[in-house]
Amino acid sequence: MVMIENVIRIFGRAPLAGLGAVFVATLIFGAGLLNAENAPNAPERIDLSNFPGEMVEKVVVPIPAEIFAVLEKLDEPDWNSGIELPEQGDPVGERAILALTFGSLVGEGFIAVQAKNADEIQTIGKRVLALSEALGLAAAVRPHSLSIIEAAGNSDWKKVRDELDATQQTVRTTMEKLRDDELSGLVSLGGWLRGTNVVTSFISNSFSEDKAELLNQPGLIEHFRGLLDSMKGPSANSPQIRSISTGLARLEAIIAPSTEISEEDINQLRDISRTMLEEYYFEKKAAETGTSIN
Repeated sequence: MVMIENVIRIFGRAPLAGLGAVFVATLIFGAGLLNAENAPNAPERIDLSNFPGEMVEKVVVPIPAEIFAVLEKLDEPDWNSGIELPEQGDPVGERAILALTFGSLVGEGFIAVQAKNADEIQTIGKRVLALSEALGLAAAVRPHSLSIIEAAGNSDWKKVRDELDATQQTVRTTMEKLRDDELSGLVSLGGWLRGTNVVTSFISNSFSEDKAELLNQPGLIEHFRGLLDSMKGPSANSPQIRSISTGLARLEAIIAPSTEISEEDINQLRDISRTMLEEYYFEKKAAETGTSIN
């Protein structure tokens, strides 16, 4: 079983929204990717009335190995097709946006790990270091980044997963020590958004009710909305943060407790999460022409 604190630290103190709140995207792209061979005895699907996990201070703490094994049994995504590393730009801007970008970049790394794409992982390792320098955390992150690059070259996927997880935890812990809990939460939000977008893309390509149920996570969305609502300072009123907050409200309207998620819902979740990522991660596209907005 994954240590409870390792899971809590990634997706924050999300309020209990019933055992049907399956936080699969955060688990996959925050607490580390675990493939089916790591949990060979996983059930064919998750029994939401007997969800595998712990409850600590009213927080649902699922077990990543079992959840990911279920996702693998329901389908075998082409993880390489899910990698979409944006063109590199100078890591400049508000620290809130850099924190969101950092989280999404680590999420991209977990996709690349699942695809066993060493070249992309090494590129991501270098970008993680560059972003950590912009956040003033290079000294703490550099050992992890170098280990990621080395382990990818050796095809040591478990080591890469461990170092990606350690990288995100190092950033979060350092921010919290500096009493920068706000940015720590934004790292988690960035990773969750990237994970949600890729998972909804895969489910959209091959829809089933079982797979859709894996995204039933209203409590977690409420948690992230609360994070943005409580932000202070100039970043709280930036266009990107306001747009992401609006996007979370739209996601929450789709994912309601005791409501089944339809194929149309999945498509909306995919498109909304993509639009949110275009505020800081992906290059924004012009809706009419499909061309990039500079």
